[in-house]
Amino acid sequence: MPPELKIASADAHSVERRGDDLWVELGGTGDYTDIGTQGENEIVEALKATPWEDVVAQRFAAQNPWLYKIITDRGRSLFLDFLPLHKGGHFLDVGSGWGQVALPLARIGHAFCLDVSLGRLDILRQIARQENAKLYYACGNYRTFPFAEQQFDLVIFNGSLEWIALGNPTISIREAQATALAKTLRLLKPGGIVYVGIENAMGLKYLLGAPDDHTGIPHLTFLDEPEAAALCAKVQGGQPLRAKTWSLNEYQALIEGAGLEILEIYGCFPDYKLIRSMVPLPAVNSFLAETGLPYPEHSGTDGAELSFNHLLGPIYRLLAKNGVAQHFCPSCAVIAKKPQ
Repeated sequence: MPPELKIASADAHSVERRGDDLWVELGGTGDYTDIGTQGENEIVEALKATPWEDVVAQRFAAQNPWLYKIITDRGRSLFLDFLPLHKGGHFLDVGSGWGQVALPLARIGHAFCLDVSLGRLDILRQIARQENAKLYYACGNYRTFPFAEQQFDLVIFNGSLEWIALGNPTISIREAQATALAKTLRLLKPGGIVYVGIENAMGLKYLLGAPDDHTGIPHLTFLDEPEAAALCAKVQGGQPLRAKTWSLNEYQALIEGAGLEILEIYGCFPDYKLIRSMVPLPAVNSFLAETGLPYPEHSGTDGAELSFNHLLGPIYRLLAKNGVAQHFCPSCAVIAKKPQ
């Protein structure tokens, strides 16, 4: 028997079940795609006859090498080694994308993939078929999808919490994130785990002028939300601010404010997208005092190596000598749990 995705009975009418592995939110709002609807449809057709590694290489290796690296790099799921996963668990991957996290999870337990794009889920279905991995799919917006409570052992926001406000312009991004985390508390079983992988708004590279990963605008991450929105509108012709990141202390306040108990915070180098080292926050100063710049850092918008990498090592060492380097990691990973 396949596992059952539990839907809140009061809102069961807002979800349509399609087969034994897909639930679709009717009228769900929000959109996100890195290749467009036509591109998704073309890839689905190609995957029916061609190995997914070949399709991805043909499409992106030369034309979009940064996306290609994000899709194929094994560091994307390295954080799973740091989580207390148990065999047969129920895992929800919010913003499952190309399946870099869901596929390894499916070898441990039951992996549920939530994405706002049905086309992206169709791609993932084809990849899972080729990988002989059984996944379960939910199409909709996390904040409105009517999941029943206390059904997941793990909820993952790997590069998705910053985007969680998509589809609801009436509240601030931070309010949407707080709402999503409060919902996560309800969805987790007692003792269940939430993982958040995300950029650090006070990351040293951003303070030195690296562009924000989500808007491409430099000197934006460390602004408060109204200031960041005003800068985005000015630079991008009135476009709204669609994503926002925060500093480590702000993440801690946001997560604990939702009633979750933080177990560990890691600094991720060179970032959470392509992890090479996850360092517990209390060890970051000694780590950077010894290594300086542990790995070349890059722009999160296109993967280009930063022109000021030669400055990062000496500054990291100085920050480490002063005992404050942990606040300036490029990305962080937070592991928290629902109290028993």
